[in-house]
Amino acid sequence: MKTDILASFPAMMANVREKEPIVQAITNFVTVNDCANIILAAGASPTMAHEVEEVAEVASVVQGLVMNMGTMEDVEAMLVAGKAANEAGVPVVLDPVAVGATRLRREGGKKLLENVKFSVIRGNTSEIKHLAVGTGSTRGVDAAEEDKITEDNYKAFGYMARELARKTGAVIAISGVIDIIASADRVFALRNGDAMMSRITGSGCMLTALLGAFCGGNPDHILEATVCAVSLMGVSGEIAREKTDAQGAGTLTFRTHLVDQISLTDAETLQKRTRLEELELGEKATKESMKVYAITDRAWLNGRTLHDVTEEVLAAGATFLQIREKELDEATFLEEAKDLAQLAKKYHVPFVVNDNIDIALACGADGVHVGQSDIVDKDVRAMIGPDKILGISANTVETAVKAQESGADYIGVGAVFHTDTKKDAQSLTNEELLAICKAVTIPVVAIGGINENNIMQLKGSGIDGVSVISAIFAKEHPGEATKVLLKKVEEMLGE
Repeated sequence: MKTDILASFPAMMANVREKEPIVQAITNFVTVNDCANIILAAGASPTMAHEVEEVAEVASVVQGLVMNMGTMEDVEAMLVAGKAANEAGVPVVLDPVAVGATRLRREGGKKLLENVKFSVIRGNTSEIKHLAVGTGSTRGVDAAEEDKITEDNYKAFGYMARELARKTGAVIAISGVIDIIASADRVFALRNGDAMMSRITGSGCMLTALLGAFCGGNPDHILEATVCAVSLMGVSGEIAREKTDAQGAGTLTFRTHLVDQISLTDAETLQKRTRLEELELGEKATKESMKVYAITDRAWLNGRTLHDVTEEVLAAGATFLQIREKELDEATFLEEAKDLAQLAKKYHVPFVVNDNIDIALACGADGVHVGQSDIVDKDVRAMIGPDKILGISANTVETAVKAQESGADYIGVGAVFHTDTKKDAQSLTNEELLAICKAVTIPVVAIGGINENNIMQLKGSGIDGVSVISAIFAKEHPGEATKVLLKKVEEMLGE
């Protein structure tokens, strides 16, 4: 059950102020004083210990740990402290300052992510983009202009943050004109703050320190604590600007008002002024999601329910799900599709409906898969909208290119082997598959007669994964079959 984030604010704030958690902040020397003051203003207690000889001992007894990569001489201390905090169950917050800017920072950030489990990762758009996809421009410690969040692209950053949250297990907070906060399941956009916050040194570092205080006071409610802390920083910035303008003062006065306001803002004011939007984001078709693309078939249920068999398959690691029902009446089909849509959501797996746009839209699916004939006389992309997944079948370079031009997010290509499902389909060679994959920029999944015994024959074909029906659903143990297929696919892909 989803918690009411705004309703949680009073408890989040009270827990920090009543528990007075000790927060260890290994931060850069430029902002260390401001970070200590913001932790105190929130009601917590800072310790700025950063010597490698003592950080593990300190990290094991505090309630929160903050790591800030602003200056890089403390990375070894961060590693030691992070491991100690993990062992002690202490929440750890990372600020990957300018992580993509230099080799030293890239390697340091990589080492931290590989060795420490973070509760929260907070950065600007360029920093989070680097961690998420390995790219991202930088302008020193600031986000590059081309990476900044706008009303036109904020949902895309929501998707990116959610994927990084799933990858790392951390709550991701992206700072910008619109702040994005994401867990594996929920994504929020927050429209608070003031432009003057970017005119003082270390406002981002201060927010990271504030997150350490809130996570330290609320270790079992990291998402709620993160949203509350980001909102408190933004609302306090707005009020600080109002007070600064009333005095006719400038940036240094603003900084003082900002720290003051962190200590003065109450939960009721925070709730009233917070401008929070929860984003309802479906799944996306990615190359990673193509690995084991499972298509349902009730012919092999053998007395079991489609729900139970499908859950077994998803729990075993299937990365994409399609419901394909040619015999069911519309009402029954819709009920089955609704059920599988919820299952897929539970496992964070993209879910599409085969050939039925109405059912796809009505059941809450992430999208629809159609054949070439379906895009001849109708604009399927326009019918389902820009955010839904559109998969289109293809078997030549020409039809693949046409599918991409028609708005496809991925292409299903086949048949690659003889199949009983489509007896008239001609098999494609690896050379033909490779030509198709090179002709498009979207993911390509192979389909047709694929099983655990012939997957390796597709090595070097350029495909991103395999789509199967009987290789999973006709097996006595569909979950085990799924695991075998996933291992074979990863071997075929060279992973």
